Amino acid sequence: MAIQTPYSDKRILILDDMPEMRTTLRSQVGSLGCDNISVSSNVKDALEQLNANAFDVILCDYYLAGGTDGQQFLEFLRNRNIIGRGVVFVMITAEKSYENVVTTAECMPDDYLLKPFTAEALKMRLERLFEKKKRLAKVDQMQNKGDWSEVIAACDEIIAAKDRYLVDVMRIKGNALIQAGWAEAAIEFYQQALNLRPMPWAKLGLARALHQSGDPARCKETLNELIVESPKLMAAYDLLGNLHRAAGDTDSAMAILDSACLISPNSLTRHRAIATVAEEKGDFSRVEQALAQVVKKTRNSPLRETVDFARLGNALTEMGEPFKAVALLEEARTSFKADAYNPLLAAIEAVAQQKAGNPEKAAAALERAMQVDPFKLPEAVAMAVAKACLSTGKPEAAQNILKNLVQSNPESKELHGRISAVLRDNGAPEIAEQLVSDSIREFIQLNNEAVRLAKAGELSVAAEMLTEAARRLPTNMQVVSNAAVALLFDMFNNGLDAVKLRSAQAFEQSVLAQSPTHPKLAQITDLMNQIRNKYASAK
Repeated sequence: MAIQTPYSDKRILILDDMPEMRTTLRSQVGSLGCDNISVSSNVKDALEQLNANAFDVILCDYYLAGGTDGQQFLEFLRNRNIIGRGVVFVMITAEKSYENVVTTAECMPDDYLLKPFTAEALKMRLERLFEKKKRLAKVDQMQNKGDWSEVIAACDEIIAAKDRYLVDVMRIKGNALIQAGWAEAAIEFYQQALNLRPMPWAKLGLARALHQSGDPARCKETLNELIVESPKLMAAYDLLGNLHRAAGDTDSAMAILDSACLISPNSLTRHRAIATVAEEKGDFSRVEQALAQVVKKTRNSPLRETVDFARLGNALTEMGEPFKAVALLEEARTSFKADAYNPLLAAIEAVAQQKAGNPEKAAAALERAMQVDPFKLPEAVAMAVAKACLSTGKPEAAQNILKNLVQSNPESKELHGRISAVLRDNGAPEIAEQLVSDSIREFIQLNNEAVRLAKAGELSVAAEMLTEAARRLPTNMQVVSNAAVALLFDMFNNGLDAVKLRSAQAFEQSVLAQSPTHPKLAQITDLMNQIRNKYASAK
């Protein structure tokens, strides 16, 4: 009969590109009594194993072949929710300087081990980590579910006990308060934590809570203090850069992000953020500089993102180098088969091919971009498709896409400015302002006509009109919420209709998902209840 150890039921994944190290680690883990051991030599294989199996522990080398290091891999796993909070992630490295990497990292591993180490040292670390995970199991389960009120309650139990994990749980609770949208409670909590003693994580949390509460001035002040006190806390730079960018101060945003890159030069997320600010500044040489590093680091990695190639291709085209852009975009399309019909990639290739003197290839690329209904595309992608339409001589299609964007976001002056700029810069300056104003006027007229019809007793006609508009403008919460209300009024007065009820419920869920504090939700809920009371069969 096999001897049972605390590790017998643990499933462990080892990721290391060196065969001898994989063998050593497997032997060390096996000596602890663990039989469920999987090994990977590269990130691609590790991802496949993680998608196929649940693991309790990941032992990952920091330096990996293929352009992706262990820190980038950890950030990818956490940001994509590929591993839950109950999974133990231990970084393994021969570099004593890794401590500096950990202090600047956005995502910290549960622990790290410096090579060489013994099986006993590994055992001691894992025992300590398992004990911690066991104590925080309930909290981790609630975090994985996103049940923030339950996370807060579970944290309060541990905080009341004042055990060795008090600080860990305080960090979790503060984040949960912010995730739950309880900004004022979060501010009070972090201030109380800071009254105990200076803690950089608590000051960062306070800044995040101030930002959420709508107090950018105090948030900036807190972040500037924090950067002086803890100059390696990268998240402080990122939030401060976002604040400057939101205020339209792209120069200050860029300066902050550049400062962060000097301290932590390998963050893909930060290089992408620099590219975003540079795009807004129209500084495409900086976009190219930032994204060239990202593409180089991820070109042969499963962590690559199609949008990086697309944005770099756009920057090259804007810099007057369409031939370089075409080569890059064709490489992405042919090398990454799943991305062949990516609408953003195809739209940007269409512009590059047109400017490179290849109109037939440009038309083929635009056709690929239009395979997806442009009215259902994210804002940035829809803008790129519209630009491609303008570049390839299809102004009417471009105008329809841009009109839809305006009506989906009728109050976004910033978006309207970008739409006008796209038209001005791509051969249609005469309609740049007119398209925005006409689109908004048409949207207002639609709403007013629906209200008039409803007041005149034409509830079914008003509901049909708003339903059609809501399906065309699924991100316009005013239209979607009004459609739900109109459908419910129609059914309350004219009889239950299963199709209309499903549409109203779908619109309600859409508002809940996109704008959970929308003022019309209370009215929608009240009408739903009235209908359920009136028609017992309504589900």
